[in-house]
Amino acid sequence: MKYAMHRWVPVLALALAAACAHQSDVSRESTQTDYGVSMARMNLWREAMFRFKRAVQMNPQDPMAHNNLAVAYEANGDFENARREYLEALRLDRSNDYIKKNYSRFVEFLARNKKRSTSTRTGEAAPAPPPAVGSTVQSGVVGGPPDKPVGTDPGMLPRPQPVPPTPPVKPPSNPNPPVGGAA
Repeated sequence: MKYAMHRWVPVLALALAAACAHQSDVSRESTQTDYGVSMARMNLWREAMFRFKRAVQMNPQDPMAHNNLAVAYEANGDFENARREYLEALRLDRSNDYIKKNYSRFVEFLARNKKRSTSTRTGEAAPAPPPAVGSTVQSGVVGGPPDKPVGTDPGMLPRPQPVPPTPPVKPPSNPNPPVGGAA
């Protein structure tokens, strides 16, 4: 038993030294992407958006960086920039199923949201909100099943579901206002 313990001490010391010496190189695109994915998993979408912007600045030709930035823009409610980033990602890689699926869901969400907002203006009852849909924020590797972040723990990253605008609330009208002071 004592011999087995002595054999593992140097291995553990080496592992500890390697862990302490490891630093994140923030000048690498993959570091920014990985950090952005972990922030998105914690629903810290502004930080994720910042990291994905940095990844796009470091490598503007990476379609997955544009896809990730588009998902973050969408989560923050900036639909015009999300659309622009999705289209750029598709321009860079038309064959990427992850990007196509995310863009398709984005367009579908906008169409449903537009229908919902026009139906509430005309006085119709708004349909129930759709169930949450899984999405992908990719770390840049293509080939796994859709809706599964690549390069991270197994599991799905929830797709942000922005809340549709609600009509202004009218104060209740009192048909018989009090007359002449205190009641």
